[in-house]
Amino acid sequence: MHPSPYDLLQLLTEAKRLDWGSPEQLRLLERLRTSCPAHAPGLLLSSRALLWGKPEPTEDPESFFASVEQLLNEALESSDRSPEALIGMARFQSVVRDSPQQAEVLYQEASTRALSALEESWAGLIESLAEQGKTEEAARLATRARALFPDSTAIAEAHGFGGLDK
Repeated sequence: MHPSPYDLLQLLTEAKRLDWGSPEQLRLLERLRTSCPAHAPGLLLSSRALLWGKPEPTEDPESFFASVEQLLNEALESSDRSPEALIGMARFQSVVRDSPQQAEVLYQEASTRALSALEESWAGLIESLAEQGKTEEAARLATRARALFPDSTAIAEAHGFGGLDK
């Protein structure tokens, strides 16, 4: 039986409380990945924990880094290339693979996706604030949003919807 989202969150929360890269944390994260191999937060935390931990003395460094990179690739795929997964892979490419060019491309994609989410959430927040009669707060946010996204249709529509043009 597949674990519930609550169960996965519990495992993830428990793993976050443990020392980075400790054998106990690595075992718990392995259990999480076994329970749900496509759980992107678990994959991302696993990759960081492995890098913080101590590889087995007999383990080939390239093989070790390849396994960490595989976790990051799985996180990218299962998260539909979320900003968090992109940032994780970018850091890996920059620090471990010494590939700032690869990292730059990944950071750029992460930034674009994060900004898109911010634009959409601010548009919704402006509307929500205006619907509640919090027009001053909505107007302040709209001003800030328009400065960051001057050509945004969503922000302009939210501004108009909120009656902030008056």
